[in-house]
Amino acid sequence: MNLELKHYRAFIVLAKTLHFGRAAENLNMAQPQLSRLVQFIESEVGVPLLARSTRNISLTPAGKMFLDHGERLLQQAENTLQITRKAAQGLLGSVTIGYMDFAISGPLPRILRAFRHKFAEVDIVLEHLWTERQRALILDRGIDAGFLIGPFEHPDVDSLAVGSSQLMAVLPEAHPLAELSEIDLRALAEEPFIFGAVSMWRPFRDVVDRICLDHGFLPRVAHQPGNSDAIFGLVSAGLGVTLYPERPFRMYPRGVVVRPIADVTERITTIAAWHKRNPSRMLRNFIEAARQFSASEDVRQHRLRHAFGQGNSARGCHAAVSEPNLQLGR
Repeated sequence: MNLELKHYRAFIVLAKTLHFGRAAENLNMAQPQLSRLVQFIESEVGVPLLARSTRNISLTPAGKMFLDHGERLLQQAENTLQITRKAAQGLLGSVTIGYMDFAISGPLPRILRAFRHKFAEVDIVLEHLWTERQRALILDRGIDAGFLIGPFEHPDVDSLAVGSSQLMAVLPEAHPLAELSEIDLRALAEEPFIFGAVSMWRPFRDVVDRICLDHGFLPRVAHQPGNSDAIFGLVSAGLGVTLYPERPFRMYPRGVVVRPIADVTERITTIAAWHKRNPSRMLRNFIEAARQFSASEDVRQHRLRHAFGQGNSARGCHAAVSEPNLQLGR
């Protein structure tokens, strides 16, 4: 079969007009050329598509079927072109994003919402992965981008800071220190700690261990669950305390209180990271959404600092709303 799209287009125009002269004019070709083209189509198909008389032409049953399927074929070809162009512009396709607990309770939902609003036809595939696993998959291009604890320094990787949270003390609501508005880290030195399993939370555990060592102790870890919900559940059960990046109040479970740490200024940074040589246009569009969020967040933080004065920080703002007996519910 040697038929091309131009043959289908010419036959459809002729079938709509049923007049060789008008069809040839619409196609910007000579009438004899159109006649030869139709004869070629019929020879390729092997059956007459037109019933001819001295005064007019009409479609044979086979010609009506050829018209119907020819129109579908041209529409499918047009759809294929549109889909291909959209994919090249990053408007259609999929992007695979890895994330860890701190990201989903922090900047990621707002970035996803902004991206979805602008690129509604792009499928977002989300994979919950700990930081070290994300690093490996980014290098292997198993995911397009990851939201993980920074920094991630590698010659093949680009990254962008999208969030920064102060470290908070999370205590059972009946804990004696829960009466304080903020807590000295050294006051927790003898407490049993609950942290995520080191096999999955190593980058965060390394940061916490270093901070605690700077304050004269190494945390005594009593339990090592695999996720944040389990950590908070064990704290609410009174089995220990934990240190965790600040998150919105509504995301803490019942039975815990959250207090700023008086003598710790280091913050936990969440980054978006991706492979420099990943050619995906969808990824570039997603990273641009993350950049816009990061820029707007910087402006928001600047306004917040200005509103509370240069001498006060977000810590002071948080302490002001964390009354000693506040119980944080879902």
